[in-house]
Amino acid sequence: MDGFEFFSPIPLDIEEIDKAIGGGLVRGATITIMYDAFSLGWALGFEIFKNMVFRNSFGVIHNYSLPVIKLISRASFVGLNIQRMAKEEKKLKILDIFGSKYDIPPYDDYVITIPNPTEETITPKIERVYVERIYPIVGDKRIVKLIHTLDGVVTLFGEEVTIKLLNAEVAHLARIYRKRNVISIFLLNIDVVSRRFVAWVSGLSDVVIVFNSKIGDGELIETMSILKSPNPDFEPSTYEFRIAANDGVHSLKFRKSEKNA
Repeated sequence: MDGFEFFSPIPLDIEEIDKAIGGGLVRGATITIMYDAFSLGWALGFEIFKNMVFRNSFGVIHNYSLPVIKLISRASFVGLNIQRMAKEEKKLKILDIFGSKYDIPPYDDYVITIPNPTEETITPKIERVYVERIYPIVGDKRIVKLIHTLDGVVTLFGEEVTIKLLNAEVAHLARIYRKRNVISIFLLNIDVVSRRFVAWVSGLSDVVIVFNSKIGDGELIETMSILKSPNPDFEPSTYEFRIAANDGVHSLKFRKSEKNA
């Protein structure tokens, strides 16, 4: 590929976000989506993941937080049919660290478990899975990786270990940067972790999006703030965030706040 293709951004197909961050995510980028306990901001991570898989990426979900059957249900919230994408279209795999940790058998053949994932062995074991079971079927296609969730990693291994694991991941991605285009999406419930951990993840990320929710008069009211981007013309911006349901599938609606309009 030429230099333009190497550095050109990949659109997320969400107009407001693409415009704010300079057209999309560049090669090897990390985007972190942070939200609080009652927020539906996590849905944005699945929406971005879905859109990038539709844009000819191969999707890998690292599951640290739920049994796979519940993960499938959560993805369907935004119309991501994991079973179809994995079984029929062969565009998706799940690395089930949660199931591995709690000895839950694989839900299907697209679910990969990792025997005895410990803090010392999990990184090399995940790297081996990519080499043996993912890279051979991906070829030179772009990979989009959804970490569901960073607070799930913290729950399983603790904050200090999670920081070490992420440092190892960043180093690994830097080593393979020219060979593999891997874009990472981190989901993080900030009510589960310390402020120090939030600050550390923010520093690691190329793009940071934060959701804030409140409940008023029986209604969930949310804002989405885009706080960080490598785009040289970037300015932080805030949007009103709404979820609209249509035949069981939810669409995400964004409207720029009046003070930012």
